[in-house]
Amino acid sequence: MNSVPPTRESSHNQRANRSWWTENPMTYDWEKTIGAAEGTPEFFEQCDQRAIEAHRPFGHPAYPVEAPYAQLIDWSAMRDKCVLEIGCGMGLHASLFAKAGAHVVTMDLTTRASRLASKRFGQTGSGATVIQADGEKLPFTDASFDHIWSWGVIHHSAHTPAIVEEIRRILRPGGTFQCMVYHRTSVRYWIIGGIQHGIVRGKLLRMNLEEVNQTFTDGAIARHYTIPEFRDVLEGFENIRCRILQEAGSDAIPKLSPILHKISKSTATKIDRWVDSRFGWFLFAEAQKPA
Repeated sequence: MNSVPPTRESSHNQRANRSWWTENPMTYDWEKTIGAAEGTPEFFEQCDQRAIEAHRPFGHPAYPVEAPYAQLIDWSAMRDKCVLEIGCGMGLHASLFAKAGAHVVTMDLTTRASRLASKRFGQTGSGATVIQADGEKLPFTDASFDHIWSWGVIHHSAHTPAIVEEIRRILRPGGTFQCMVYHRTSVRYWIIGGIQHGIVRGKLLRMNLEEVNQTFTDGAIARHYTIPEFRDVLEGFENIRCRILQEAGSDAIPKLSPILHKISKSTATKIDRWVDSRFGWFLFAEAQKPA
């Protein structure tokens, strides 16, 4: 595993991260249509529904018959487990773990997100504990948790390998880790980033492809990994499993997909699913700390 300590530059980037996410909390309100006041029960409900709908294709296609993220998380196995979530957002995932009977601690880099999540759990009476902390310096003793979950967070960190090392440290032997990071070998990275933004809009004339993708991706930092690269980051874990997920559905092949759907919906759906499973934007990884 890359164990190079965070640099002065990465510390600066971590401050940039805190500033960016303070200004842009993860509400899934891309169209700015949430009308409820921030921090109200209605606000949290609207944030939840946007996230649930965005992730329905791969997380819970039969929702509400199946629980949110039932295709990714074995909720029955979470009962009585000590669970840490890194990156609480508005508290959706922590609330689901608590509902499943886990003892949950959730954390965020920003005061705004941790304050809102605390307010949410105060309203619902959930047993989740919320703290503000930096994932690169987790304030927990060794072997504190059975399971650690992080959805779309650690690739935004200034020094992602430092977070992974901390996760391994605080997991109990045999403990499990699940996370989602951005996938470089994806339609979004190469076609939307490389062709639409890079070539058509001319951004590649003044920046590299990684920088081009950063111009329309959330966060002050947003790293993209191939599966081999991320498996290297997870060195020291065992039973590593990686899957490619895609939230865009029929937008998997920009411009072409809508045309295919008009010609043959069934054929287009099969193509979309094939593309999603190989070139989707989300890389979902599961790993276990050696017993």
